[in-house]
Amino acid sequence: MKLMKTFLAAAVSAAVATPALAVELDKPDFYGFLSAGALKVEGKDAEADAFEIELGLQGKVALEEKLNLNYAVEVDLAGAANSADDPSTGRDGEADIHVKEAKFWLPTRYGMFVVAPRGTSGQWRDIYGSINHYEYNESHADLNPDGIFAQPDRTSGTLAYHTPWFLNTKMVVAAITLNDSNKENVDGRSVRFVHKNGNLHAAIGTTLIMQNQLPGFATDDYLITAAGASYKLGGLTLGATWENNKDAPYPGVPGNKADYDSYGVSGYYLAENGFGVALGLKEKNHDYDAADNTVYTLKLEQRITPNVKVWAETGQYDEPVYVREALVTDTNYALGFNVTF
Repeated sequence: MKLMKTFLAAAVSAAVATPALAVELDKPDFYGFLSAGALKVEGKDAEADAFEIELGLQGKVALEEKLNLNYAVEVDLAGAANSADDPSTGRDGEADIHVKEAKFWLPTRYGMFVVAPRGTSGQWRDIYGSINHYEYNESHADLNPDGIFAQPDRTSGTLAYHTPWFLNTKMVVAAITLNDSNKENVDGRSVRFVHKNGNLHAAIGTTLIMQNQLPGFATDDYLITAAGASYKLGGLTLGATWENNKDAPYPGVPGNKADYDSYGVSGYYLAENGFGVALGLKEKNHDYDAADNTVYTLKLEQRITPNVKVWAETGQYDEPVYVREALVTDTNYALGFNVTF
């Protein structure tokens, strides 16, 4: 609570640094992203699948001249759609409606303040976005984990501050408050530096997760350090990401923890006629060889209109990926379409 009060006080102080004007509430914009098709994962039956069904509202409140409080609320209904007829997931898939965005951000002359009870992870967007040219085989640890990288694509209970841009670079610091009953006001801390200069985009950052927020067998805090970069040359985009995991929870070994590195490279080419191709490689190098893995990814796409595309994709895994002894993913083949509005 003390942390929240301090953060809000700083945001309010920045907001009132100019003469006050009447508050104006703009009509929010409605937007969506729909992705569906057919999916076959080795070890599982082929099925029609909703990959993403995201619907959202985004708007702003004009507090003062050139000072706007922005907000976004977004839900992902894909889990509910896929499990609607599965009695193990709750009636009509109700347990699988995910709030993807519920956040506020206030840009000021002194930087930007963010309050996000739920939101897309900035670490994931800025660092791992360099290699995320895919539909089903994205690089993250949430919902459909790829088994290579540990960084989640979503986060909860986040308070963040972005410095003003200086020499094409900004710093972002964040406090993550996931649990209100574990005697830790802050369950995770992160910092990253983001650089944008023309066609070059680069970012490096760390996330520290407190032991009390980890599974009960964890014996230490967990540190994720990652860096990513991409460069665009005409229709070609090349990207690479590296992630180091120190003291990651790993049951059944001395100390119940282990270290590992993950790497990813990807190239994406989009022609003027709307045809695109992406080719990538991801690899995990773990302290324990049994947890090592490699996946090769390939995607072909054709944009029919600026808002509609069809695509085919495969991820070729050396080893299947299990979470709590359940098969999550393996070599896969997917065919689908995307619609944005």
